Amino acid sequence: MSLRIDDFIEHLNRRGTLSPVSQNTKKDYRSTLEQFQRFLDGRQPTPELAQEWIQQLLDRGRKPATVASHGFALRRYFSDYLKQRDIVILLPSAESPGIPDYLELDEIQKLLDNCQTPMETALVTILSDTGLRISELLVLTNDDVDWERGFIFAHREKTKKEGWIPISRQSLDALKQYLSWRGTKDKKLFPFEYYDVWLWLRKLSKRAGMGKRLHSHLFRHTAAALRRIAGQELTDIADLLGHKKLDTTRRYEALKSQALKERIKPIF
Repeated sequence: MSLRIDDFIEHLNRRGTLSPVSQNTKKDYRSTLEQFQRFLDGRQPTPELAQEWIQQLLDRGRKPATVASHGFALRRYFSDYLKQRDIVILLPSAESPGIPDYLELDEIQKLLDNCQTPMETALVTILSDTGLRISELLVLTNDDVDWERGFIFAHREKTKKEGWIPISRQSLDALKQYLSWRGTKDKKLFPFEYYDVWLWLRKLSKRAGMGKRLHSHLFRHTAAALRRIAGQELTDIADLLGHKKLDTTRRYEALKSQALKERIKPIF
C-alpha cells in the first residue's frame, strides 16, 4: 500500500495542520516515510508496525538520536495526516542504547503485586517469560497452547521464524486462571486491540511506581536478559525471540552470567 508521501509532504504546511515545517524537515520526513514504506512491503501502515520498525532500527545499531528523528516524523504522519490523535510510538533517548533496559525479578514481582485482575497477571507473567511481541500475543488461540508439554506456538509475522517455544508452568497456571475468570468462549486467548494493551501497560506502570518506563519491548528484553544472566546461550535466546540474525541477540552478550560465576570458584 502506498503511503501517499507526496500528499503528506504537501499537507504539512496547509492551514489547519499542527505546525509548518522547513524544507529541510520536509526532506527528512520524506526520507523517513520512504524507508518505512519499504519496511511495510505492501502492508497497511499502523502505529504497531511503526513501533516495530523503530525497534528494528535500534536492533541494527542505528544511533538513538537518528531513530528518534524517524519516530517524530512517523508521529506527525499518523497524528496530523491520518488523524490518529491518540497514537503511542515510543522513542529512544539520544543516549547510546548499550545493554537494553530490563526488569529484575523483584521488579516483575512488584508488577504482579500491582495487578488487579487475573488478565493482568497472565499478561505480565507470559510476556516476561516468553518474550513475545504484543502482536504475537494477541493472535494466540487455544490451539497454540500445548498444556501438557509446556509450549506455545509463536506466530512470527515479522521474521517468519514461527514455531513452538517453551512456556513455564507458572505462566500456564496464570493463563488457566485468567481463562477461567474470563468465562467466555472466544477462540483468541486475548481478544483485545493493540492499544488496549498499551493503555493497560501505562496504567500498570503508574500503579507500580515505574512512571512511563513500562512498554511491550521491556518485557521482551527482560525475557532475554534474565535468561542470559542465568547462563543460557545466545543461540537459544535468539530462537526464543525469533531473531533472524544472531547479531540482533548479541546486545545481551555483555550481561554477566550468574551461572558462570557459580561454576567458576575462586582459587584464593
